[in-house]
Amino acid sequence: MLKILGVLLVIGSFTGIGMTQRQQFRRRVIALGDMLSALDMISAELSFHLTSIPDIVAKLAADTRSSICGLFQPMQQLMRQDDNLSMTFKWMKSMREYGASVGLTQDDVVILCDLAEFIGKYDVQAQLNSIAYAKARLTKQLDIASMEMKSKGNVYRTCCVAAGILLVLVLI
Repeated sequence: MLKILGVLLVIGSFTGIGMTQRQQFRRRVIALGDMLSALDMISAELSFHLTSIPDIVAKLAADTRSSICGLFQPMQQLMRQDDNLSMTFKWMKSMREYGASVGLTQDDVVILCDLAEFIGKYDVQAQLNSIAYAKARLTKQLDIASMEMKSKGNVYRTCCVAAGILLVLVLI
């Protein structure tokens, strides 16, 4: 009975490790999709309503998706502080500090930080052009992440289950 319980625990723990790795790929795909929709919203607010960047950040901070509010709530708090720091610095700081926690990689964060050089500084058309460029780059990242999730996610899951079974066979 104890051997069966041990076998189940070993296989279950290795399966859990594989599923956790797969979940990280899925989390990145979701975060990139959410960031693309956030950039769509920023673009729409700038072009149709001429909303100020602090107001747009406040709307995004109130979003229910964890990857969006996880980035824009800290940014909103930074913007509320009257510390004479630029919007660019606050945007970059928020992206760098909280990007990984919502599932973005360093490359994704760099794309969003590059966007900070234009947001709130230039005329609406220049901002919209930079948002379109960032969206194109993030879309490529999303395609890559989706392919990685399909290929590597299944590989991690399968290899971890196989490793658990192999360990059980070695131990028996």
